[in-house]
Amino acid sequence: MDPSQKTAWLSIATNMLLVAIKTSIALISGSLAVAADAIHSLSDVVSSAIILLGIKIADRPARGFPYGLYKVENLVAMGTSILILFAGYEIIKTVFGGGGPAIPRQLPLAITGVSLTIVITWLFSRYELKKGHETGSPSLIADARHIWSDMLSSLVILTALLGSALGLAIDKYAAVIVVFFIARSAIIILLDSVRVLLDASLNYQSLTRIREIVLADTRVAAINNIWARNAGRYKFVELDLILRVKELEKGHQVAKEIENRVKRELGQVDRVLIHAQPRQGELLTMAIPLNPDQETISDHFGEAPFFRLVRLQRRSGHIVEEELLANPYLEEEKAKGIKVAKWLLEKGLEVLISRHDQADKGPGFVLGNGGAEILVTEEKSASRALNQAGKVNSST
Repeated sequence: MDPSQKTAWLSIATNMLLVAIKTSIALISGSLAVAADAIHSLSDVVSSAIILLGIKIADRPARGFPYGLYKVENLVAMGTSILILFAGYEIIKTVFGGGGPAIPRQLPLAITGVSLTIVITWLFSRYELKKGHETGSPSLIADARHIWSDMLSSLVILTALLGSALGLAIDKYAAVIVVFFIARSAIIILLDSVRVLLDASLNYQSLTRIREIVLADTRVAAINNIWARNAGRYKFVELDLILRVKELEKGHQVAKEIENRVKRELGQVDRVLIHAQPRQGELLTMAIPLNPDQETISDHFGEAPFFRLVRLQRRSGHIVEEELLANPYLEEEKAKGIKVAKWLLEKGLEVLISRHDQADKGPGFVLGNGGAEILVTEEKSASRALNQAGKVNSST
C-alpha cells in the first residue's frame, strides 16, 4: 500500500478511537463539552475518509486529464482548511455561547480521559505531518494540522474543567489563544492550496536547487528560463537551455540526462520538459595557455600561469574582445587541469588552441563533453596561432 494511503487509513482509525474515548467519557461524566468534542471528532472521521478518497483519486490516470489528477489533493486540503476554521468557530460558540462546559460528575475521570486524547492527537499529528512531508502529500499535511487543532480544542476543554474545579473562569481566555492558532493553521493551508491551484511557481529553494543541478553539467552553456509548479505532491519542471553541442542527437541525450538528474535529486517530480538549442552567436570564444612571458604558448595546460581569452567574429575572424587571465588553479595539488577546463567552459570557451592534443586526458574529456574543440598548433607565438585560427574559422 502507498505510504500516503496507509497514513490516511491510520488517521481514520485514530479519529474513530478518539470518538470512542470521548463518547465514553461524556456518558460517564455527563460533560457537555466532552460530548461536543466527541461530535467534532466524528466529523474528523468523515474528513479523514474524504482525504483518503482524494489520495486514491489523485493517483489514478485519467485520459481527459493529461497532467494527472494530482490537484485533487490540493482541493481536499482546501476543504480541510475550511473544516479547521469551523472547528475554531465551534470552540468560540461553545465557550462564549452562554452555557460553557458543564461540571462533570466525576472530575478525575474526565481530566484523565481528556488528557489521554491530548496525548493521542499530539503523537499522531506529529507522525502524520512527518509522513506528509516525506511523501509530499498536501492533504496529509493539512489533516495533520487539523488533528493538531483538535488537540488544541481538547486543551481548551481540559483548561475549562480544571478552571471549574478551582473556581476560576479562565476558559474564555484560553479559547481566544487556541482559536488564534487554529485560524493561523487554516489560513496557511488555504493559501498554500490556492497557490498550487493557480499554478504558482515552486519556492525559491527548489528553483535554486534545479538551477544548481542543471548548471553542474558542463554541456549547459546557459539557462534561458525555468518554469516549475506543484500539482498535489508532485512537481512539473520546464527548462529552456542553451547547450554546448552541435549534433541534434547529442542534444537529446544531454536533455535526457539532465531530466533524470533533476527527477532523482529533487524528488517527487512527475515530468521534466526541456527545450534545448545549440549555442549560437556572432562571436567565437577561444583560449590559449601562455607561458610567464604572456606571449608564447605554454606546453602545459593545467600548469599554464596565464590564459589568453579572445572573442572574435565568426565570419571575419576579427578580434572583438581580449582578456589576459591568471590561472586560478595554478597552486592546486590535484586535478588542476580538470578544474581549469571547467573554469574555461564557464567563461564560454568554444575553441582551445594548444600545442598538444588533450583528447586522451582528463581536461580533454571535460572540454569535449562541454562541446569545446581543441585546435592543435605547431606555432609558439600565441598571436600567430590566433591569427591562423581566425582565418580557418572565417573560411569554414
